[in-house]
Amino acid sequence: MRLKTLLAVATLAFCLCVAAPTFAQNLITNGSFETGDFTGWTTGGNFEDTQASSGPFYDYSGAQDGSFYATLGPVGSDGTLSQTLTTVAGAQYNISFWFASVGDNPSDFSVSWDGTPLLSLTNPNTGSNWTQYTFTATGTGSDTLTLAFRDDPAWMALDNVSVTQAPSSVPEPSSFLLLGTGVLGLGGFVRRKLGR
Repeated sequence: MRLKTLLAVATLAFCLCVAAPTFAQNLITNGSFETGDFTGWTTGGNFEDTQASSGPFYDYSGAQDGSFYATLGPVGSDGTLSQTLTTVAGAQYNISFWFASVGDNPSDFSVSWDGTPLLSLTNPNTGSNWTQYTFTATGTGSDTLTLAFRDDPAWMALDNVSVTQAPSSVPEPSSFLLLGTGVLGLGGFVRRKLGR
């Protein structure tokens, strides 16, 4: 009876170790603008008419999530928001954000990772609805996410910017080594108990 119980516990522990979800940490500071400003971000270019807003603003009913969101409205040239992040060289990263716009002309919105374009929109129009955009990029050890924007007639909206390390689909060899050591130790313990 004890052997069956120990085997069941070992099997459960193995399943939990292999199947346990990993919760990735957002590397972006203040990605939801919940500080009510641009704390954590480096601002650049033409940053006029750009602010953290709460509640209804222009054609937008409010934040995608939480209380605050960024409303972006530089006239004549682009403003930028950027953050430089410490990453793992060679690791994959998921970049995500929520964006809303109404097709103002002229307007533009772009996203780049270390200067490499991921998205470039001209007169974007989501019908003022929040729309999620996601991309994957490779880390180099230190990487910069930059968002550039302009909206001459009015504003675009941005919320919930995140950069998270993509979960590995294959467990690392060190995980298997650690798990194998634990199972061998448990097997030795069971053998000693049964030998008495």
